[in-house]
Amino acid sequence: MDVDFQFAEPHLTSCERAMLNVLQATLQYPADSQLNVTKLCSDIQFFCNSQQENTASGRHLWEIWSVVIEMVQYISPDHPWQDVLVRCLGSLRRREGHVPKHGAYMWKDLPDLTMRLRENWNDPTETGEELPEEFTKWKNLNSFVARITSTDFAPWLVFPIWQLTMALEKPPVAGGAMECRVWVATEWIINCAAVLFEEMNSIEQLDDSTARAFMTGPLCDTQEPLSIKRWHFWKRRLLGLSADTGDLALGSVARDRMSNTVEIMDCTEK
Repeated sequence: MDVDFQFAEPHLTSCERAMLNVLQATLQYPADSQLNVTKLCSDIQFFCNSQQENTASGRHLWEIWSVVIEMVQYISPDHPWQDVLVRCLGSLRRREGHVPKHGAYMWKDLPDLTMRLRENWNDPTETGEELPEEFTKWKNLNSFVARITSTDFAPWLVFPIWQLTMALEKPPVAGGAMECRVWVATEWIINCAAVLFEEMNSIEQLDDSTARAFMTGPLCDTQEPLSIKRWHFWKRRLLGLSADTGDLALGSVARDRMSNTVEIMDCTEK
């Protein structure tokens, strides 16, 4: 089933729209998924190689990430295209050497992706409005980023911390916004429990800026940004919310998802 990117196109430059058309054609091509992954990597390599010598270093890679971020917001987590894109970025990370015509940039770092994501990290549940289409795009984006995060590649840990804080450490709201917050928070744990558990067990001393970014919410019973106490608070909060789904208009799907997430957290601790 194809995905409609017509609403993504107005946010892109003419160059970025051309990139989107190429990537979309590769995703649509009726081939084995691994062949599509390989072709997507080649497409991205081609875009990087096509950068003009007088173009600012990194510009094409920045544009590529802009296109990918727009695309994934319209691709649901259970759609095969998201899986292909996740595997594509994993394949790029395993490439040795520098990104062509991008100075000292190394493929293994997916350079500039964190900064590009940060510019797009605007939680629609904070608006106080019911925005179902925006909530869906937010879920899709978070799922994609969570799936490319691993114990050996987690340059954006602030993103899951923010989403867990929003859903579990701040006063709940009823309706679609809360359902979205819970879904996003649990998606991060489902995909990255090991990453988060390792981080919460860290004895790393955070600098002031990072400590502020990782700051706990008002409901959390610890003020330590990195601590196993915070991990256990998340578990208790998920259990509490799963027992309160009726008042929050969350429903049985959200309840079962929270219960499953707690089971994953339990298994991660063993």
